[in-house]
Amino acid sequence: MITLDSYIVDQTGNVAISSDGLALLARIKALVIPVFASTEQALEWGSRLNPEQRKTLEDIQRTASNAAVGETNVERMVHLATQSQLMREAAEASPWRLPTP
Repeated sequence: MITLDSYIVDQTGNVAISSDGLALLARIKALVIPVFASTEQALEWGSRLNPEQRKTLEDIQRTASNAAVGETNVERMVHLATQSQLMREAAEASPWRLPTP
């Protein structure tokens, strides 16, 4: 992992401070995640993910979950928590899993 000389921030506020972080920003940008309306939609969408997309979705899901925990607006907290759960279900529907280092 190479440390960058400066912080890189994408349009949605994600920050990279290393080459690994920069690669994650590229993966996040490449994966367009719908706002899921149902568990069935999340499962169907997630079943088509490749291993790298699944890993990216898991990273985004953790971020959404953490954001829900820190949210003070109840309506926004519920929305973030719901989408986080649906993202988790989508990731679990993927037939692929990358080995954990």
